[in-house]
Amino acid sequence: MIDKLAVLNPFAKLPDAEAATRAAKAGAVGAWLSAVGGAIGAASIFFRFDTYLAKMREAALASPSAQDPATLEASMAMMGPILAWTTIGFSVVITLVYVWLGFVQWRRLTRMIPLLMLLFAAYGLLTTVLAFANGQAALGLVPPVQMAFSIVMSVVALLCFIAGVRGGFRLHALRNAA
Repeated sequence: MIDKLAVLNPFAKLPDAEAATRAAKAGAVGAWLSAVGGAIGAASIFFRFDTYLAKMREAALASPSAQDPATLEASMAMMGPILAWTTIGFSVVITLVYVWLGFVQWRRLTRMIPLLMLLFAAYGLLTTVLAFANGQAALGLVPPVQMAFSIVMSVVALLCFIAGVRGGFRLHALRNAA
């Protein structure tokens, strides 16, 4: 088991096609981890629907744009159940895309799928870290345990995507060399 996890080391060598295949398949595992994160987020909103709406409205009241009555009224009108359902629906669609991309990566062992997923994961992790640094993290909307779990899953998925990119490029090089 430990030797299979060694592909997550971004500095480990991929000496043969077997190691490169395991690394490329790690990209699929990263996509499935991202899908699990998306499903947990959608379920969290669904099961805490009223709390989610209340916290969104509370955040709108605390924003600097709340000083203008017209902006505040428009903002409050937007933050209804339709916005929450749209968020849930979008999360479910993105989750299904992650699942599909994971299956495609598992079968085809590409370079581009993990590369795109790596860019999305790095962007997501960076925006989360910057939100914490600026004190604008959605701590009221997301429980701290879920936020910590999400960050850990994001880091593991990021390592999987790095391995997937490395494995995909190594397999490509091995195929071209043959």
